Amino acid sequence: MSTLFARVFRQAWATFEHTGASDAKFASNLHALHRLVSQLTLADIGLEPSLVATETFQQPSKAPCTYVGVFENNRFAMSVFVLRENYTMPLHDHPQMHGLLRVVSGAVQICSYSEVARRDTVEPKDGTLRRHVLVVAEPEKIISSAAGDCAVLTPTERNFHEITAIGGPAAFFDILSPPYNLSSQPQYFFYRKVPVPRHLAEMEPLGFGGPNTPSALEDERPRYVLETIPNPEHYYCDTVHYITPDFMYHPEGSTTSDLNV
Repeated sequence: MSTLFARVFRQAWATFEHTGASDAKFASNLHALHRLVSQLTLADIGLEPSLVATETFQQPSKAPCTYVGVFENNRFAMSVFVLRENYTMPLHDHPQMHGLLRVVSGAVQICSYSEVARRDTVEPKDGTLRRHVLVVAEPEKIISSAAGDCAVLTPTERNFHEITAIGGPAAFFDILSPPYNLSSQPQYFFYRKVPVPRHLAEMEPLGFGGPNTPSALEDERPRYVLETIPNPEHYYCDTVHYITPDFMYHPEGSTTSDLNV
């Protein structure tokens, strides 16, 4: 466990105490958190390299994904996911969340989308919610543990994505706020791409409601419709117990010098 990871944790605590997007203090804290997270390594978090070894994923009963729950409260959650080589974590959403994703071993390709408009319907037979979301595709991004960078999502941008391990197994650390387990937090969904239905194409201009956002005709990014699907059968995870470091028990004991670089 490293001093850097302690600083990441304390900065996350300070950042997500208040998450107003217009709050200058929040923006400054988020920038500082991004800078710290971009430096993290697998060793900083206290995880063994064997977790990401090719041999680990060659075991017959091994799941294609390993999940490590690092920390969670009602403000934010920290976790690590390890993906088998060439495995794609299915397309899913992060409703109304801020998030940072840092690759701590290997490399991943991230395909992200931002919402333009949506339509929800309820199946009369079983009450199942069916959601169609009109999205624009963001530029694909490849992030590696050597790059010193991390991906960022916001409540309105890049909060639909799928992640593929490339060139070998890959591990990424993420911070999400608010966490999924809050009763007030919308449920997450998995999606597939479908042809653009007419009713969503017609409501496209309504998705660009802000005065500073481009009109539908001005935005040249590719558009898709995402349709909710059940949890894909191929997506399941093994879990690894994480030994909680002492500093996570006393997050509010930090000082300003602890939080800033």
